[in-house]
Amino acid sequence: MKPTKKDRSLWHRLEGYSFHEYPLTRSLVDRLGEETGHSVDVCYILVEEYRRYMYLVGSTGETLAPSPIVDLVWQMHLEDHKAYFDDFCPRIIGRTIHHPGDFPSYEDDPAYSRTLDYYAEEFGRAQVQFWPDPDFATVRMSSILFWISGILAIMLSLLFSSMFFAVIGALLFLTTLFLKWKFSSLPLRAERKRGTT
Repeated sequence: MKPTKKDRSLWHRLEGYSFHEYPLTRSLVDRLGEETGHSVDVCYILVEEYRRYMYLVGSTGETLAPSPIVDLVWQMHLEDHKAYFDDFCPRIIGRTIHHPGDFPSYEDDPAYSRTLDYYAEEFGRAQVQFWPDPDFATVRMSSILFWISGILAIMLSLLFSSMFFAVIGALLFLTTLFLKWKFSSLPLRAERKRGTT
């Protein structure tokens, strides 16, 4: 399925909005870098993920849930009250989108699953670094099975003095490490200095 923008007008307004200039009192990218410790490049990507999330909320009119790291960007944007409530929401989104406070854990939140579904329709599959997979139990079980299979392969290589099983075991261990890296979400490296909005 090819991703499309159902509300092109809203998307064009969002694309034209700068999260670095007036009416913001301070660049969202700079604040993210200071508070999370991520590089400028990663912070730009986070702001783009936030832009996509706001598009989804604005275009569907539904209550959707952001990922933990995208929620952090939203909270920082909300802290600049004038930029968010007086400019961004009325001029770009066309209505005020209120932050509901505390979201349930994304693993248990049906709104988060809906967000990922809409995201896939509009932008393609979400990157797990920014949008963690809510089906964490499946990813964890897969990792455990890879480790067990790797250990069994190494034991068989020792038992039969077989290089073939040793290579299989090593590949399974490397695959497990790769999957752990690939499916890990982007960490929040620094604690927030302020409370949630």
